[in-house]
Amino acid sequence: MRVRLAHRNTGFSLLELTVATAIYSMGLGSLSLMMMIAVQGTTEARHETVATAYAASLAEMILMNPGAVGHYISDAGGDSPNCDSEYACSAEEMAASNLRTWREGLAEVLPAAKGLVCQDGSPGDGTPDDAACDGAGQPVIKVFWKAPEKTDEPGSGVGRKVARLPVP
Repeated sequence: MRVRLAHRNTGFSLLELTVATAIYSMGLGSLSLMMMIAVQGTTEARHETVATAYAASLAEMILMNPGAVGHYISDAGGDSPNCDSEYACSAEEMAASNLRTWREGLAEVLPAAKGLVCQDGSPGDGTPDDAACDGAGQPVIKVFWKAPEKTDEPGSGVGRKVARLPVP
């Protein structure tokens, strides 16, 4: 009597291994895409938060110097004195110094940032190149920065934050 021993192949075949590797790779690719989207969303939220904080900061500076609101709006640009404890500034010089310091700080923390104070009846519009201030309405602070382009939204490469000033 002959006893036949059954010999079974154990392990994976090359086809099974290829399918498993493909499924694993698609999972890793999806995970890396989710991480990229999360990083982009976090960056956008950070930019929004920084722009909001800077707009609120300038609004506080303007409220502490109410006699020079017009000088914040009609910024002459150019050099402004360094108003600190050693140099006593007028309200107009303080406005110019505050605005210069504010813009320098804004440019350091946001990509291609621009900020201004103007009177605007429709403050939700404008671009960094043309703030679209119409001279009507109440004073507003507009902050613009370069945001990542989204392929499904034309003109989405501009971040914008507008703060209205509670000035009578």
